[in-house]
Amino acid sequence: MMTKIMAKRAPGLALLQKGKPSSLYSLFGLVFFRSQFYSFAVNRCHTVRVKETIDLEDLVKTRCKSGNLGLDEALDAGLCWLTPGSRYTEYNCLCRTNRVDLGFSVLATILKHGLQPDAYTLNALLHGVCKYRSLSEAMELLRKIEEKGLACCEITYATIINGLCRAGKTCMALEILEQMYEDGRFKPVPQCYNPIIDRLCKERRIDEAMTLFRDMINKSVAPNIISYTSLIYGLCNMGLWTRARALFEIMKNKGIKPDVVTFTSIISAACKSGKWEEAVLQFRNMIDCGPFPDIVTFSSVLDALCKEGKTAEALNLMEEMLLRGVKPDVVTYNSLINSLCHSAQWKEATRLFNGMLDEGIAPNVVTFTTVIHALCMERRAEEAHSVLELMSQRGTRLDIFTYNSLIYGMCRTDQWAEATRLFDEMVVQGVLPDTITLRILLDALFQGRMPEGAHKVVESKVKYGMELSNITCSMLIDGH
Repeated sequence: MMTKIMAKRAPGLALLQKGKPSSLYSLFGLVFFRSQFYSFAVNRCHTVRVKETIDLEDLVKTRCKSGNLGLDEALDAGLCWLTPGSRYTEYNCLCRTNRVDLGFSVLATILKHGLQPDAYTLNALLHGVCKYRSLSEAMELLRKIEEKGLACCEITYATIINGLCRAGKTCMALEILEQMYEDGRFKPVPQCYNPIIDRLCKERRIDEAMTLFRDMINKSVAPNIISYTSLIYGLCNMGLWTRARALFEIMKNKGIKPDVVTFTSIISAACKSGKWEEAVLQFRNMIDCGPFPDIVTFSSVLDALCKEGKTAEALNLMEEMLLRGVKPDVVTYNSLINSLCHSAQWKEATRLFNGMLDEGIAPNVVTFTTVIHALCMERRAEEAHSVLELMSQRGTRLDIFTYNSLIYGMCRTDQWAEATRLFDEMVVQGVLPDTITLRILLDALFQGRMPEGAHKVVESKVKYGMELSNITCSMLIDGH
């Protein structure tokens, strides 16, 4: 009976009526005929039993992710799944890969044929609308789900709350949460509270977040790792280290194991508060007991070491990263190169920069500017120009810091023409000179090494720069 119903409802089945095998799996062989998965689909059609749907689900997932799943294929799949869970697979893939239009088409066809979508299926569709459409559409979909008495659950409301919070509509999210309690059909779960707590923390409304957290506990909704991590991050972001540390201990005492994000928040906050020993202790706890630190955690500790002037320890930590298979990124290299430059270890900084290039890690404007400044401080103007050329080749736009470093380097090596050329270039590129630019040129004028012709040109540039950037003489003198 099921096969007959499917043959009547599903589009594109003319071939089945011409003596072709009529099983569900033969249907999928036809559905995927036009795709590169045809041979695999046909082979599976002749070998799998009805209960073995995993391969077919994988095929639909792959087609959805490739963006090539057509309307007929989506409808065929939506009508022919034997279990609601299998149908959810298709919905989830469609809605998480921005194919919400197909999701609605499948839903309409399913309802037309008297089939009822379950809550998980509708949640997937609601998630897609929240993420790829508009909140007004999501709210309208929720209203229709409730109006038509379609299946929903706590996660349905958690999904809409999450969408509202992502859009900054915290008050509306709180209203939905309150309505859940007033309605009484579904008791809120941690997933309903977590997006609101997280959003309040990001808006620096930490006291309101803590109040909601306590309300959650009072209503017998157990906070999970996400609840605690959001609050710990918020407290750390506000510089409230003591409160963050206390909450961290409460979480562990409750038997909730911190994850990488929780540890990284605590370690970063400890570093910023100057509690270096605490940061190292937590970092070593991660290495010894897990979870293993990721690149963000390593970079946080390494950056703190660099800012403390502990460059040697930072370099050792980088070696440990490499030994443990954690590849440094541009942020890691920037911290180290900057630290080496500040401690006048110019050669080591340029060596590290070259090593970064050898590893295939793309420098950004911060990296380039730091290295150029280091080379200019060592009067290695030609090498600074080479780095500048590399910067241009990679399409990295120069900022005011880069230009100032280069102009400073040219003035130090008496390359007045190049210094004024760079000044003109920065103006053409829309980078206005600042007080530092003009002080560099003034210093060069006062040193008395400049030929008369160059002196007049540089002097005119200073005057032009003052007019261009509305910089007064007193501003230059006060900072000199």
